[in-house]
Amino acid sequence: MWQTLGLVLVWQASAQSGDIIKKVVHTPWWPAGSEKTAESVGIISHGLVYMTAMMEVNETLQKTALQETWDVRDIALAAGANLSDLVDCFVNAPRGHADAVKAALMSAFPAEVQASPPAFTVVEMPGEYQFVYNSIMCVANIPDGGSERRTVRKNGLYGVSARGLTFYEGAEAPGTISGAYEETRNIVNRMLRSSVLVDCTAYLASIQDAQAVRKAIVEVTGMKGFIQPSLTIVQATGLANRSLRLRCTAAEDDSRLRSVDTTDGKVVLTDSFAFASAQLDRNSTGVNALESLGKLFKYANVTLNDAISCSFFVKDQQKMLDLFGGFYEIFNKENPPPPTRGEYEAITECAECQVAAKCIAARPMEMEVHSEALRAVLV
Repeated sequence: MWQTLGLVLVWQASAQSGDIIKKVVHTPWWPAGSEKTAESVGIISHGLVYMTAMMEVNETLQKTALQETWDVRDIALAAGANLSDLVDCFVNAPRGHADAVKAALMSAFPAEVQASPPAFTVVEMPGEYQFVYNSIMCVANIPDGGSERRTVRKNGLYGVSARGLTFYEGAEAPGTISGAYEETRNIVNRMLRSSVLVDCTAYLASIQDAQAVRKAIVEVTGMKGFIQPSLTIVQATGLANRSLRLRCTAAEDDSRLRSVDTTDGKVVLTDSFAFASAQLDRNSTGVNALESLGKLFKYANVTLNDAISCSFFVKDQQKMLDLFGGFYEIFNKENPPPPTRGEYEAITECAECQVAAKCIAARPMEMEVHSEALRAVLV
């Protein structure tokens, strides 16, 4: 229940015994201490393990894919999970090669993973380095008896559920529906039939359709009386004759969700996590975007220190090192330990902006929402 104590709202919730809010894991090739100068390779939070995007370079695509799945396995094992516990993976691929990359990675997984795969979204966009073909960034459920992993096949969608969340694979509208607005309405309507969206990333064939996508999401969620998800919009290729691919995370129970809308952006709160909308930055270091995320997180009484996973979309791949410098200053020096991360080259709604940064933060089980949030809209 919400209790008012002076100028502070306190959320009382009972924590499960042994629940971990944020814990960095290590592997033989990413030992303890590595997170002091770079990102965390894996972070355990509320029964899930969030992983940094893994990338390898080998003489063939198949060998590269196999090594990348081994890297993902090592992180999962370090957290007490395995590849069969994966719930969500995001993969970037070169233009024209999404199908080949997906086929290589899926065939590299063990048979039990192929039979019950994670939500597996492949998008054509460059990654961190020009010489690296692709990367794979995953989340796994830790099988500790607290939550069962299960697949969801409904309404032409595929997703995997665990810990009260459903991770939807990137979805497109049927070929009979065209235009960004109508395609978005179709996808969101189908997702909302069984869950409530908390966080979405839209990959558009043309960034000029961004406003149409936003309008459709606002209208469909409003019509159904649901909160709007935090939203990130970037441009990608490889969508054939489709306007967009929409990848979302949803909550199975909307009774405890909260949405905070501020001048700094939007953050959607579940009991365990805070999902923030992407913040844009004209500076290639991304420092301003990360500081904006910090302001946004304050409304939920979390900070950048609580960030567990971030995705960065950089306009110019050649300026990726600038972003790494900003990440080091904000996270390694000022808010350690740093989150896991993935980096991609993409343009955003802001033509002059160099970086879009989106992050997820872990929420303690007993929450306070600072008085600034009283000026925000709590839905």
